[in-house]
Order: sequence, then structure tokens, then C-alpha cells
Amino acid sequence: MLNAGADFGFPDKVGLVNKGTGNNVGVELTLEKFLSGGYYVLVTTSLFDSRYKGSDGVERNTAFNSKYVANVLAGKEWKLNNSGGALTLDVRMSGIGGRYTTPVDVKASAQAGYEILDTMNYNSQRLAGYFRLDTKFGIRLNNGRRHFSQTLYLDLQNVTNRKNIFIEEYNHAHEDLTPVYQIGFFPDVLYRIQL
Repeated sequence: MLNAGADFGFPDKVGLVNKGTGNNVGVELTLEKFLSGGYYVLVTTSLFDSRYKGSDGVERNTAFNSKYVANVLAGKEWKLNNSGGALTLDVRMSGIGGRYTTPVDVKASAQAGYEILDTMNYNSQRLAGYFRLDTKFGIRLNNGRRHFSQTLYLDLQNVTNRKNIFIEEYNHAHEDLTPVYQIGFFPDVLYRIQL
């Protein structure tokens, strides 16, 4: 159950016993400059190793053992007038080490007609790392007489359109593996009213 939650489904294993151990070691560093002078910066980094030993006594990577996570967030605000209105720019950059998965036994899957995992090599295959750069442009207008503010954002997610792999799954039609990618470039518009 230590690896539960890494995918979208719940494990359908039965007969599990509580005879394993898990071990997480690492270090985290956070640097932050709070919003002042019209800008902010936040940098976070985690370096870690996450492993477990099942009841079979074999030590393996957990599904969460990406080895590192690094984030940089920064923003700038330009005041429009004395009412608190502003133009804003926010940038977020994330890098995460590749996740460990269980390889698909392509030959056995082709013979069976459905995906069969090589469970003897559980979490032994490491996928490519994750990288994403987002930018958000905004304008905030305050109405002091009515005591509310309006904000309009243009949020550009994954501006580099990087193909970040989520999993590789068996493709029965091609009798081979097909990568499943996370979201590519995605523009989003947001309008918000705050009272």
C-alpha cells in the first residue's frame, strides 16, 4: 500500500500483509522573498531517496522516488494608480526527476492480448524527468467606493509545450508500448471578483 496514490486507480491487490518497511531520506531547502518593492521570489528544492522493502525482502524504489523536485516562482507587480490597481506577471518553473514504473512485458502482453506487467522488476524502470514553465499575465482593478476588486488573468501553462511522460502502456493494435503524456501547452483565461 506504500505505493498507493501514484496513479489514478486504487490497487486491486488482495491478501496483503504488514511485513514490509519503508524508508525516506532527504533534504529540503526553501528561499523566499515576500512581496515587497513590487516583486516576490520563492525557490524550493528537495533531494531525496524513497525506497521500501516488501515482505519478500527485496528493496525497491517507491512510486514516488523521483529523487528531486525543484520549483522557482517569481512575480512582479506594476501599480496603475493610487487605487491599488496593478499589472502583474507571474512565472513558475518546475523540474522533477523521472518516476519509477514497472516495465510492461511486451511479449507476454502480445500473447495475452492485454497489458501484463513484469512484476519481478517492480518499479525498476525510470521514466524521463518532468519540466514545466508557466506564465501568468494579469490586470487588477480596485473599486474603493464599492469595496471590491476585479482581476483578469491570461494563464499560459506549459509554455514550452514539453511532452512530459506520465506512463507507458501496452498498445494492443501495435503490439508495442505507447507513451501517455501529461498536458501540453494550455492557455487559460480567468476572471475573478473579490469582495
